[in-house]
Amino acid sequence: MNQIKKINYLKLKNIILFILLGIWILIPILKEIKITSVFIAHNEYNYMKILATIGIYLIIFDMYKKIKSSENRKNLIKELLPIFILLIYLIWTLISAIFAKNKYFAFFGTSYRKDGFITYLIYAGFFACAFLLDSKKMQKYLLNIFILVGCFTIIFIEMANNRFLYNIFNFNDIEKAVFSNSNHYGYYLLLVLVTTAILFITEKKKVNKSLYLVSYIFIMYYFIKNNTFGCYIAFAVMIIIYFSYSIYIKKDITSSVVCLVIFIIMSFVVQINGQSIVAKNVRVLFSDIGKILNIDISKNNISSEGAIDKNLNSDEIENNNLDNIDSGWEKAGSGRAELWKYGIQLFLEKPILGYGPENLEQEYARFNIDQDRPHNLIIQLATTSGIIGLLLYCTSIGIIIIRGIKKIREKESIGKVVLFVVIAYLISAMFGNSMYYTSPYFFIFLGWLMKDNIRDKYI
Repeated sequence: MNQIKKINYLKLKNIILFILLGIWILIPILKEIKITSVFIAHNEYNYMKILATIGIYLIIFDMYKKIKSSENRKNLIKELLPIFILLIYLIWTLISAIFAKNKYFAFFGTSYRKDGFITYLIYAGFFACAFLLDSKKMQKYLLNIFILVGCFTIIFIEMANNRFLYNIFNFNDIEKAVFSNSNHYGYYLLLVLVTTAILFITEKKKVNKSLYLVSYIFIMYYFIKNNTFGCYIAFAVMIIIYFSYSIYIKKDITSSVVCLVIFIIMSFVVQINGQSIVAKNVRVLFSDIGKILNIDISKNNISSEGAIDKNLNSDEIENNNLDNIDSGWEKAGSGRAELWKYGIQLFLEKPILGYGPENLEQEYARFNIDQDRPHNLIIQLATTSGIIGLLLYCTSIGIIIIRGIKKIREKESIGKVVLFVVIAYLISAMFGNSMYYTSPYFFIFLGWLMKDNIRDKYI
């Protein structure tokens, strides 16, 4: 009788989680269609709260039952260690928010980003929902829906751009789609593209493999056209790593080669105004590297506030090349070098607690910088939650990834997909910003990776 109740509970739980995650994955399409766009736009964040509340409740209940009934609690707690570390990270971030200058922003975020402590809890809920979804079959369905939604998003936007059934669609800018910013759209396309690539490489059925290949080529074109170079670098690193892994294990080599070759060809073919997008970005990258390497930091006379010392006379300015610094290396990476430089300085000013979530805009304003994020995950963590928060977050994520890499040979296609999606996202996060409507995708894949690492010992 108890066994029947357990099976019914698992089925019901999986159905609920599948529906919750499935609706979230469908939201980009719903936001593009005029008849549903206004309703979804107004209620998207509220839906995230509902999903997160259910996920957090279920994971507390589930972990309590598992630990209580486990014959080897010590081993189970060891397997669940990343979750406990993330919990400590949330508690530490709560403390940072309490001591933040702008407590409202720290807890609720700005009207644009909404990325305060409450949203951190929502991310935890997404992680929980993904982690608790036991059915690999349902996970595979969700991954396929994710790819389809990514493809239809592109198709709908192109139809709107070409005034085909224009009145049906709400957005007509392929660079932004429903993500407000082309970079945010790039993060989304990166996750869809990596998912498609790994499923194509690992798929055995010819029909499915052909569909994944067509989707891969289609998404790749618009991924490069979207022109988010940090995401391009992330995918390049990912596909090279997987290609090298395939050669090492002597498996799926042909499919890996096909993926890599298509990526290289597309990198040369996709153009804007007759110029290769990738070639232009590579030239800018080397130019930026040259600017940085040619700077002698020891010659820079910087005041204690971190700004250029205005008391230098014209001769000293010419000798120290300060004009060059302003327009040169600090502008590298579309201005990211400047954000990283002052972001590190802000971290050194408050290395323990940081400034709290969403409290960097007023700090960057001290250096005449109109930005609220450092465009780098490590610096963002350090400045918002201090060195302790940074170490807690990186330790937890690091354990999940390292365990995934150690067990990669044992993993089926889904396990490999989620591992490489997580890796690719984190690489792109070294150049970008989190956002309340893109970060949930990362935490879904992270939850699936966590579950895949401990599946046999937890279920």
